[in-house]
Formats: sequence, C-alpha cells, structure tokens
Amino acid sequence: MSLPIATAQSNGAITPDHDDHEIHYNHDHEPIPPKTYGPYLVSDRRPVFQYSVVRNLFIQSLPEYLVDQKEFNAHYFSKNFGLMLYTDDDKPDWKAFVDKVNELNDQAEPGECYKVFYLARHGQGPHNEAIELYTQAVWEAEIGMKKEFKGLRLGPDPDLTEKGKNEAISIGNIWKTQLQHHDLFEAGALPQKFYASPFTRALRTLELTWSDIVLDLPDAPRVKIRENLRETIGYHWCDKRGVMKEVSDVFPWIELEDGMHDEDKIWTEVREDEECGSMDNRLREVIDDIFLEDGETFISITAHSGCLRCVMRVVGHRLFGLETSRMIPVVVKAKLLPEFKDKIKLPERITGLPYNYTPKIYDSLKRKDFDATPPPTKKVQVDIDLH
Repeated sequence: MSLPIATAQSNGAITPDHDDHEIHYNHDHEPIPPKTYGPYLVSDRRPVFQYSVVRNLFIQSLPEYLVDQKEFNAHYFSKNFGLMLYTDDDKPDWKAFVDKVNELNDQAEPGECYKVFYLARHGQGPHNEAIELYTQAVWEAEIGMKKEFKGLRLGPDPDLTEKGKNEAISIGNIWKTQLQHHDLFEAGALPQKFYASPFTRALRTLELTWSDIVLDLPDAPRVKIRENLRETIGYHWCDKRGVMKEVSDVFPWIELEDGMHDEDKIWTEVREDEECGSMDNRLREVIDDIFLEDGETFISITAHSGCLRCVMRVVGHRLFGLETSRMIPVVVKAKLLPEFKDKIKLPERITGLPYNYTPKIYDSLKRKDFDATPPPTKKVQVDIDLH
C-alpha cells in the first residue's frame, strides 16, 4: 500500500479561522502583513530572522563526527543534558552557562537576540510501541491508518503508554537532580516560559516531567499551546488531535492559541510532506513569533520528533534524533533580516522567573529509578504484503 503525500501546494486542506495579531513596525512603517493560512498551517508571512546556533555550550550541538546521537541517547541520563561547562570539582556549571548566554545578549548588535530552547520530545505512545513491535515498514504500510491494532489504541490523540509515562517521570528526575545538586535554579536556568503541542502525549509528558517542580506552584505559569507545534499532519490516526475542550478539561493549566478550532479541522487522509518545506515553514513561524513576542530567554518546547527535527533545521542545528522523552537545550541566535532591521523593535529582555519557585528536597532521585536503559522491545513477526 502506498502512502499518499501532499505538497504545500495541495488544495485539500482546510484553512483555520485564525485571528492573528498584526506585528507592526516601529517608526510608523507598514506592518508585516497578517497571516493568511493555506494548506497545513503554512501562512504567507515571509521569514523575519536569520538563525544560527551557538555550538560550544552543549555537546549535542557539535558536528556529527564529534558526537554520535545514538551514543548520546544511550548514555543520556549521565550527560547533564549535554552541558559542556564544568566547575573545578567536575560538576555541571549552570551559572557559567547562564552568564555566557547573558553575555551574548549584552553584547548583541541591534536586531540580534539569543534564546535557549529546551526541546523535549514526548514519551512513548502506543504508535511508538507499534513501530518498535512491528517495524517502521509495517507501520507505514498497514498499521498507521488504523485507530486500533492488536489492543493498541492508536488514535485519535493517544495518551502515553506506561513506559512513556515512566520516561517522562525520568526526565523530571533529571531536572530535579540538576536543581537539587547542581544549582540550576540558583544559576537562573529554569524555563521562564512553556510551549507545547496540543496533543495529549506531549501534554502528558510535560505534566509528568514538571508536575512537582513548577506546575504544582500556586502561581504556576500557563503552558501556551501552538497548533503549529503538532506532528506531521495527516494520514496516521495518531496525528489527529483531540477536541480541545476535552483536552483543556484534562490539562487545565494550558492556554490555547487564539483562533484554534475546538475540533481538528487540519488533519486529512493525505500526509503532509516534510520534504516539500511546509513543516519547516510552519515551525519557523513558531520560532519567529517567540523571538518577536517574548522577552524571556529560557523557553521550554514540548512536541514531537518530526516537529523538533524541523525546528532544528530552521535554526541551523544539526539534525539530532531524540529518543522518546528526551530533551536537549539548544542556544539559538536570531538576527533580523536586513529588510526588517530598522523596522522591528525586539522585545526588551525579561530576567527572572514569572513564578515563585522554592528549592525543594526531592525524594525520588535515586539513580536506579531512572538511569537504567530498558531492554529493547522484542520484534513481532506480522505477515503483511508490503507490495
């Protein structure tokens, strides 16, 4: 069975009724045209920034010949999120990292800005389990278009498996380790703002990671939902999102993007084609908006493998494959394109946290709870004609 693919020029997708805010130039120049969405959430707004990555702060940002992503993932829990800066007693030096990011912003030219993106992939979902059990080829040929297969509920909008939930808790434990033993909070490296995909598997991952770190605080920040942070659109039922009223009831700490439909009117039976550029364009728009609208420096983004791959490509990072429920920090430089340099004023930098985090003593930090790599899932033979 062949996989139907749509290009960015496809006519079949539904245009969402977004009520987007215009971004005005200063000095009374013309505004950037408001977004008019075409297929797969790709708007007609032109790029605003040139992006690049600071490569000497995290090992995952180094070239492929120096750091292998499979080796990194295999030893992820001992990597301190890949930080390359260490104190004299061989501990991760988050203060030196924050000082360096602040120095980059202090010395930035007009129209330039640096942010730290904590890019987190959701934990294992039933669709990920199906691929592990039956192989990617069988998934694409037979399973992906089903809502259920051999006891696995594949969609729409599946939750995490039990393994996926434990993976998300494990990442939370790593954050707790950095907070409790390595002064990440004192250094000022906690996320100031949280963004997420509208899908349950991403929100459940964020919840289990941050529930007893930030989300349980009396003044916990709202997590901003962006439709464009969703996975590749179409064809697979796992990539059809849920009804947002129901999702909001389960995750009351989210804040929906203006103009989002309650039901998913974007998903079609035709698959979005990553190679045609539509995914890069819609993810670039998210990153553009974050730099245009947010004065915060440290930004958490919880989403999907394909989505994060596009983010990396947009900002100029190497395509670093993340296993389920892995997170990597990426330091991104944005520079206004020449035609916008004298017309757009970037937001003033916001320092400090918008919530009151108090250092805690966490009970669940024994390394045996999260440092072991689970054995690979045993492959299951399925007789399916792939031709």
